Amino acid sequence: MLRRARALGEPGEDGLLEVELEEGPLAGRRVVAICYPQLWRRPAGGEEVLANTLGLEMGLGTAGMAVLVPAGGAGEVPENCDHFVKLPYTPLQHPASRPPRAAESLRGVPVAVLPLHSHLAPACCAAAALRPGCRVAFVWQEGGALPVALSATVRLLRERGLLGPVVSAGNCFGGDVEAPNAYSALLAAAGEADLVLAGIGPGVVGTGAPYGHGGMAAAGALNAACALGGRPVLAPRLSRADPRPRHRGVSHHTRSVLEAALAPCRVALPEGAVSEEEVRALPRRHSYVRVAYGAAGLEGRFGVTFQSMGRGYERDPCFFDAAAAAVALALGEVRGR
Repeated sequence: MLRRARALGEPGEDGLLEVELEEGPLAGRRVVAICYPQLWRRPAGGEEVLANTLGLEMGLGTAGMAVLVPAGGAGEVPENCDHFVKLPYTPLQHPASRPPRAAESLRGVPVAVLPLHSHLAPACCAAAALRPGCRVAFVWQEGGALPVALSATVRLLRERGLLGPVVSAGNCFGGDVEAPNAYSALLAAAGEADLVLAGIGPGVVGTGAPYGHGGMAAAGALNAACALGGRPVLAPRLSRADPRPRHRGVSHHTRSVLEAALAPCRVALPEGAVSEEEVRALPRRHSYVRVAYGAAGLEGRFGVTFQSMGRGYERDPCFFDAAAAAVALALGEVRGR
């Protein structure tokens, strides 16, 4: 879905700009596009560019913008990249620097694993509310968008002082720190923060198969954290408002994650959100902890709006409460039962 387009201005600090498409089914339309500084230089206003319009033409939500195709140089090879390349053996391969420092283990380091990118905001707000001054790092995993620059949530949380370094793991790129896998990413994050959050970028891969979705990144993070000596807490994906039966209550994504998480871990259940019957249907090797803490009131307190798939806190509170409960349990700030 590569289409010729013309840049109508220069990109802002967030990499976004408006372009006019010159060919394809959307020819003549002005659309938002994004370019990534790790991959190519910033285009000038009026310059002809090449845009990937797949998300627009498929009518996708998170991916509903054009992505500019690299043209021109994107910088020099850093001195300390070793043999570390992101998107290797693709036309978009580019060098990455190894993490500057890392913890030796996750013993004593609070780790909360989030199922979707829309859980990041309530998790960061909960950390600030429960432990003011808490340094929060986010491990960005594969399973959704790969470029960190795509996330408006990350930009807003940083503006509010609620989020510190982002560690981009695997082929995700553009973080403050780059890491080749979840293990090194978690250790790098632990070296920079008081609380480590792990999750995917905006959007989520989905195929309809039980394990064929981007949410499985959470299982990888749980297994890695346990192997490194941590006691991670999972925020389950919950909903009472999702129109799809497979995602109502405890989502099938979370059930698959818990099946694949081999080491016993803790799962934070917001008080009153999950029935005993639902809990009994989940793998028994994990600990299901009911937590009397949620995300209510955090939006107004920190000037952040919670939203996922068009639904806000008022429509689906348990979705966002799960992230806040997981942080509260990981930090040891509330007692669960």
